[in-house]
Amino acid sequence: MTRKDVDPAADTLLRSFDEGAPMSRAREMVRSALMMPVRVGRMSEFVFRRSDAAWDVFPDDDPAGTVPGSAVDRVWFVGERGELSLGVRTHELSLPAFFARKRAGRCGRGTSWSIASAPSSSVRQLPPIVHAHREHLQECELAVVMVGITDALRVMPPRTWEEHLRDTVTALLEVLPPTARVLVGEIPPLDNAGSLSRPARAAAGVHGKALNLRSRAVAEDHPRVSVVGFPEELTRSVWRPEAEEHRYRDTYAVWGAHLAAHA
Repeated sequence: MTRKDVDPAADTLLRSFDEGAPMSRAREMVRSALMMPVRVGRMSEFVFRRSDAAWDVFPDDDPAGTVPGSAVDRVWFVGERGELSLGVRTHELSLPAFFARKRAGRCGRGTSWSIASAPSSSVRQLPPIVHAHREHLQECELAVVMVGITDALRVMPPRTWEEHLRDTVTALLEVLPPTARVLVGEIPPLDNAGSLSRPARAAAGVHGKALNLRSRAVAEDHPRVSVVGFPEELTRSVWRPEAEEHRYRDTYAVWGAHLAAHA
């Protein structure tokens, strides 16, 4: 995380922490307090630029669909709308729809997909959403968790992220059939988010990677859980949200196919 905007006196103290012995909990708390202005500034910039630059269009049709086949498997997506269906006018152009079509083509079976979105776009809300869909999940072959962009930009502490993700995975495994799997999509590389300034992108990128490491730690404890990285094809240039539906559609097509390859 960058300290470029930290007060010089605070930076001196931070350096003394970094160069000394491993931090106690008290020293860690002091360090977090000194870094708070940087975090607040980064979040404020994100909120401003999202309201100013993003084309926040979401589809209003049914967030579900079916790709026909000889037999139909059920796949349930849960997470934030910004990762699943931002910028397109129908859910048939959302990430889950592209995933379902690609999966059906790969395995020769039909795929019935549905989406449950977290109103706050945070991992904090996922466990109760899982509980609310228990009956549906009992008939699903796969659950896909797509969340983290908003939590990374809000600088959710990694420990808190891991706690809520563990609760989400536990809730899913309790209600899914014994043979069902859970996929967790990694947070995209936020250092490529062109709607943020370069320092903010760098800081957000570091924090997103820290949360992804915690996600992989969660998956390591559950044989039926896998973490899927962001497709390399989408990381080669700075991404800027623009008022062009095809940009979102094409992103979801690549991202959905990448997830399907790991399903």
